[in-house]
Amino acid sequence: MPPDEAPATPTGSTRARPIGLLIAALVLLVARILLGLYEERHPPRLPDLVGWQPIEGAEARAFAQHRAVLYDFTAEWCAPCQMMQREVFADLPSAREIERAFVPVRVLDRTHEEGRNPAIVDSLQRRFRVDSFPTLVVVLPGGGDPVVMAGYEGSHQTMQRLRAAQVQGMFPPSLRSPPGTVRR
Repeated sequence: MPPDEAPATPTGSTRARPIGLLIAALVLLVARILLGLYEERHPPRLPDLVGWQPIEGAEARAFAQHRAVLYDFTAEWCAPCQMMQREVFADLPSAREIERAFVPVRVLDRTHEEGRNPAIVDSLQRRFRVDSFPTLVVVLPGGGDPVVMAGYEGSHQTMQRLRAAQVQGMFPPSLRSPPGTVRR
């Protein structure tokens, strides 16, 4: 019987193996950093949880339901609009509160993409003097001056202002505070 063979011992240097692992780890680290930078500049779109109503007939529906209309004047290219969408309209508690209190209507500006807006969008922008995005306009039940909120200062501030507009709408127009136009 032949004697048991001794296990083979590696010949040569084994230093190359850890260097290969270090190079692979470095490549993965660089890839993750680049992915993080990309995601920071292109955040994922969260689903919009607000049930937006069509522009046509929104004020009549709101009147019949004794609720205010919330117009969200927005544009696809507008970074603050996208932030508001992620922080307010994609937040379940905020979306539910908005749907309970208002008839929500999204008014999408298409000037940059198509060169002009549909007539109904132009008409609403002129009516409420919308000259920046985002702009939220609350048309109170029973008439009176609308509450206009231009710009975005964060979800907490936005929800506070919407609640204040809702409370203001509970009073008859003669007892309401002066027009609630807020510009940044």
